[in-house]
Amino acid sequence: MALSAAFLCCAASASAKKRQPKSQPETSLVETVEAVVEKEIEYYPSTFADIRLDGEWNIDNVNGQKVTGEERPFITFDLAQGRVYGNNGCNIINGSAVTGKGNLLSFTGMMSTQKYCANAPFEHLINTTLDQVRSYKISRYGHESYLDLFNDRGHLVMVLRKHNMDFLNGAWRVTAINGEPNSNEGIQFVFDLPEKKIHGNAGCNIVNGEISIDPDVANSVQFSNMATTRMMCPDIATETAVLVALEETEKAFAKSDDTVTFVNHAGKPVLQLIRIDPRSFTDGE
Repeated sequence: MALSAAFLCCAASASAKKRQPKSQPETSLVETVEAVVEKEIEYYPSTFADIRLDGEWNIDNVNGQKVTGEERPFITFDLAQGRVYGNNGCNIINGSAVTGKGNLLSFTGMMSTQKYCANAPFEHLINTTLDQVRSYKISRYGHESYLDLFNDRGHLVMVLRKHNMDFLNGAWRVTAINGEPNSNEGIQFVFDLPEKKIHGNAGCNIVNGEISIDPDVANSVQFSNMATTRMMCPDIATETAVLVALEETEKAFAKSDDTVTFVNHAGKPVLQLIRIDPRSFTDGE
């Protein structure tokens, strides 16, 4: 690149000399050429990049090898800060995301913790492949987005996947349980996908739990480690049905911006919800 720049500079200087009067000082010629070259350089800070890059992406495959395992490697983009961080299957990684016009993308200053993992087959491959990335392409299928990363020759070297289940974020009221209408408007939940947390009221008792998403399953969402208070309730049967339905949930489908259906492993609806104003949310506390 340095040799090319030198050649360009020299060639432009030679051309400029032919066009300029012989009496013009040499120094002005150099300044003119440098100004032209400088104008041809365009810089695009990461804050101007495609905002679809933002967020957490699971690494689906590297150099054609399918990434598997319970601890799935991931990368998170924070374009506002020009940063990228994640996990390579064993160690935490972080650095800078440098973006540019024409879907250019590269990772610089990448660092990693040094923990030893006996079973992390993709760790080294992920680290070396990230160094090769020079551009990207994003495509979307349903609720899922795919991020293809390419090297300097345009060869696909890594594919990442984002599930786009963010439509669940916010406050919701349960309108039906196992296909039966629910009249208890106090059964409400708040889903926080970035924090992977669920909080709400199952009809009487306060509920807290965790949200997880299976990276290999479309529309995946599961609720686990559910904990409740221990108040005695007149309609404990309804509350129990709600908690069981949450534990059975395998997928979520948005019927519209304001309605969502949770289904079990057999595809049977177990809960139907409608979005509510967060200011009207109450968990009974």
